Amino acid sequence: MRTRNVCLGVLAAIVVNVAAAAGAAENWLQFKFDSEHSGNAADRAITTPLGLVAAIPLTDAIFTAPVVADGRIYAVDGSGVAFCIDATTLKALWKRETQGGGINSNNVCSPAIAGKYLHFGTTAGRYYVLDCASGNVVKEIACGEPILSTPVVGSDRVYFATLGSQVYSLRFDGTVCWVWDYVKERLKFSGDRWSGQQWLEHKKGRATWRD
Repeated sequence: MRTRNVCLGVLAAIVVNVAAAAGAAENWLQFKFDSEHSGNAADRAITTPLGLVAAIPLTDAIFTAPVVADGRIYAVDGSGVAFCIDATTLKALWKRETQGGGINSNNVCSPAIAGKYLHFGTTAGRYYVLDCASGNVVKEIACGEPILSTPVVGSDRVYFATLGSQVYSLRFDGTVCWVWDYVKERLKFSGDRWSGQQWLEHKKGRATWRD
């Protein structure tokens, strides 16, 4: 419980100070600002001193970074519940729970905004595209393995990778353009990538993929 309270406070501090004047401020649409996730925002300034203006309770601890667009703040908590918060009133406008039960926990995939859609993945192996305005699910993709990294938003595509090294390319609305599987394409393994026994048989006693 102590961890949860600390995380909520940290989220509120980040959200309020980044987006307190979000109506006139620049949008922050993805993790570390740009598609390179560079964090390079040296020419941006914040108003000091910083201070906690409000604490916004979610449903769990927060391990992800929020994004900001058009006066709204979007965040995903550890249980995979997405929230949209008004940056002026600091009230939740909507929340959206995701599927997965007990394995949908400790989510670390920060959301990203692509056009009018919110993108994020979950540890339960499902990828979500929500309508930013309403929170309605536009697309849900069952990937079959956890998604831990944050999406990358390009000019007209969104890219993300699963824990099992499958890379997806999507249109902003969640339409799948292509899927590239590192394990199948580079390692030439088509079995159960989570089975040690199958890997042992595939490797034929070799120690690494280079052997």
